[in-house]
Amino acid sequence: MTTMSGRKVLHMVVILVAVMVLAHGVVVKTSAAANPQQRGIASLQDTLRPTIEVWNISRSAYEGAPFTAWADVRDPVSGVRNVSLTIQDSAMNRTEYELLHNGSYYVASIDRLQSNRSHELWILAYDMANNSATTYHLTVNLIESTYTPIDPWATMPTVVSSSLALTAMVICVAVVYDKRRAWEELLEPTESAPDEGQVASSDV
Repeated sequence: MTTMSGRKVLHMVVILVAVMVLAHGVVVKTSAAANPQQRGIASLQDTLRPTIEVWNISRSAYEGAPFTAWADVRDPVSGVRNVSLTIQDSAMNRTEYELLHNGSYYVASIDRLQSNRSHELWILAYDMANNSATTYHLTVNLIESTYTPIDPWATMPTVVSSSLALTAMVICVAVVYDKRRAWEELLEPTESAPDEGQVASSDV
């Protein structure tokens, strides 16, 4: 009877210890997941830059009006810390705008770009481990063109009159040249052939 009771007590002790170990493990795991320090450890181990899947700006930017910039940025290891839009104009002025996450994308509303300048825009993203990623550059050209198209109907009278004047001048020069040649031929002295009498007398 005593032996059976001892075995039951030992069995219950083993079960109790096992339950305590399992419970302790669950508590430790849960507290570690909830502890923000664990995220810091993950960020220290993160060496991969965040991924910028796609980004763009609204068409109104090219029309010199306020526009929207958006980007799809992800970092599954340590998380995204910051996403910004960088704008640099042709005068080398640079401005950064922070994009905020709206549940799907990082978005920002941007004022109209300065007119009569060219602008380059790109996205810059950082994760919690300070890894950075950047995108290709978009160019928005707001420089006004100084080219004035030529109206053929406005320039046609000038072209026609110039052509007629040149033609008339060429004709006058040709007429004057012909008249001069005619007078030169008329005034040239002509040598008359000696008559037979003179030839005979000279022979004698």
